[in-house]
Amino acid sequence: MDDPRESRKPDTRLGLPTSWVFNQAIGGGQASFDEPIGVLSARDRVLLYAFFNQKSHVNELVHAFEKLLNNPRDLYRATVVDIGCGPFTSGLALAEVVGNATPFRYFGVDTSQMMCSFGGELAEGAKAAGGLSPETTVRFFSSTDDIDFGAQRSTWTIMVLSYLLASQSIDVDVLVRQIVDACDRIGPGPVALLYTNTSRKEATEAYPAFQQAMTKAGFNVKIEDKEVLNLEGKERKLHYALFVRLGGREIPLGEF
Repeated sequence: MDDPRESRKPDTRLGLPTSWVFNQAIGGGQASFDEPIGVLSARDRVLLYAFFNQKSHVNELVHAFEKLLNNPRDLYRATVVDIGCGPFTSGLALAEVVGNATPFRYFGVDTSQMMCSFGGELAEGAKAAGGLSPETTVRFFSSTDDIDFGAQRSTWTIMVLSYLLASQSIDVDVLVRQIVDACDRIGPGPVALLYTNTSRKEATEAYPAFQQAMTKAGFNVKIEDKEVLNLEGKERKLHYALFVRLGGREIPLGEF
């Protein structure tokens, strides 16, 4: 990290013990990122979250998108709704997979204004560097209820829930109602929802109720699997699921 508070002292970040930063300042990824803590500003906390967590999460989602898609052009002008988006994480992953010749419109949803703000910076940087199509649009909201999707469409809708269900505060029934309402407002096209999470038991406790609620809402589970990925020498134990609600045609799936 390029910051004058960084030192050569081992096991520190911004001059603070790494263990405290990870467990307290960013709460392992589940923290109130709009609030300062100790000597760290809200922006410090978001930057530290990105430093510790975002790269691995992007790599996980790249892996998932590559397994999911046979042809990136199938997502030409797709609508992407990333609930619990953090700093544009799934947008960066999807751009890596589809390239800058496939525009999509991205709606990031996060209760943290600072996360959304930093996500906007990363999106602008990716577009300036040629990593996103010039026609790709990126917007952030605090709730799906706040989004105006415009005229209804029949192109793909991709919903992303990455580590969202690891939070103990998520009401599954409310979440599924929000998902269904957003999809209905977007249009009659097919919907694919990609869920990713750590496979640790305590983080996946809400998944059975979520799966049941999604099935009742008309979604089919196409894929569910647990996998161990080796990313940059570190093992990541992941739980993946793909839910599909068909519009006019079947989704072209690869295999996880």
